[in-house]
Amino acid sequence: MKIKTLISIFLFVFAINLSAQNINYAQKIICDLSSEKYLGRGYDSTGNFLAAQYIENELKNFNISKFKKSYSQEFSLNTNSIFGDLTLISGKDTLLPGIEYIVSGNSGTLNGKFEVKTLNAEILKSTEKFAEFQKTDFSKKFILIDTFGLNDKTFKEKYSEIAHNNSLKACAIIEITGGNLTFVPSQNQTGFVNIILKKEFSEKITDSISINIETELLKNVKTQNIIGFIKGEIDTFIVYTAHYDHIGTMGKATYFPGANDNASGTAMVLSLAKYYSQLKEKPKYSIAFIFFSGEELGLLGSKYYTENPKFPLSKIKYLINLDMVGSGDKGIQIVNGAVFKDDFENLVKINKEKNYLPDIKKRGAAANSDHYFFYSKGVKSFFIYTLGEYKEYHNINDKAENLPLTAFNNLILLLIDFEKLTSKNPK
Repeated sequence: MKIKTLISIFLFVFAINLSAQNINYAQKIICDLSSEKYLGRGYDSTGNFLAAQYIENELKNFNISKFKKSYSQEFSLNTNSIFGDLTLISGKDTLLPGIEYIVSGNSGTLNGKFEVKTLNAEILKSTEKFAEFQKTDFSKKFILIDTFGLNDKTFKEKYSEIAHNNSLKACAIIEITGGNLTFVPSQNQTGFVNIILKKEFSEKITDSISINIETELLKNVKTQNIIGFIKGEIDTFIVYTAHYDHIGTMGKATYFPGANDNASGTAMVLSLAKYYSQLKEKPKYSIAFIFFSGEELGLLGSKYYTENPKFPLSKIKYLINLDMVGSGDKGIQIVNGAVFKDDFENLVKINKEKNYLPDIKKRGAAANSDHYFFYSKGVKSFFIYTLGEYKEYHNINDKAENLPLTAFNNLILLLIDFEKLTSKNPK
């Protein structure tokens, strides 16, 4: 057998073994961080802090360097906490939180039994009926909003006023959705309760509801970004980032695992830290690994970091933010790919040569993840997320066992090849 053939076989087998190790390691990280122990990595429990400790321990295991004495960069935030025994009973049915309904993250406290008044298409289509409906005192009533069958554009503003601003001053609003339940945490609290109910369970709602929901607006809650680095030949940095926080819990019994969002990105940045820590030679650029908290409340951790950087932002060659990278059967999307065209084309070129991913798509600038505040301060920044059939988002089904990790290894290889290409011509 020829020497070249032997070398090719060796490299192929090595690549397979490396890929298997990457997937095994990533799966462990995702399984751990999305387990019940971490309670959705929210800010009002130990989950967020325990997740930060977990990441720190991984960085220690890889001998990743600290800036000064700690991996941790503390900051504070406000969050509305939904705790206690959340219950919603209508007639003989106790509805299931997370499966049949969710409570909006900005909801207030409410306990008792209340009459339900339905606002449906028939009432909304009639000016007279709607005017009569508005005369009711809703201060001790629920409003169930059923807009199915109504396609009136002019109603959108009315709907928003009633459902989101509670213009009729109800103690609670129930909105019916035909889509997936999506929980969004909040830094604020309203004076009413907002419930999103799946349409297939709306028939369970009778003319009265018993509810028990306890909430508290927590102020100045401590959380932390986690930062480490590997020193390169030059002090300009390539930065890999991901947010490790998620949306926590909704009552005592319901937590949101957050496997794709964003245990997957956290696992990828840790996988990159592991790879670079095992290199026999220093990389050309220094490599930083940043794990943000507070993303789910409005990119708070990345905003805080850009205002309090561990090294000058001008020293960043480029930043790649990885958020929701757990699928990939349809390729990847690159936010800012349409902005930094040369770098995007280099990624496309590498992918064509190596056939890593089925497609690489580009988007323009968007303030939709932790790259944004770096980009707004002049840092060349990309946000990469995977594309595919996996659709679980901010719900109880975003679990490790459901996450395919279709393109996980190949995306890592693409990023490493991109770094190598960039390092050939350092500035």
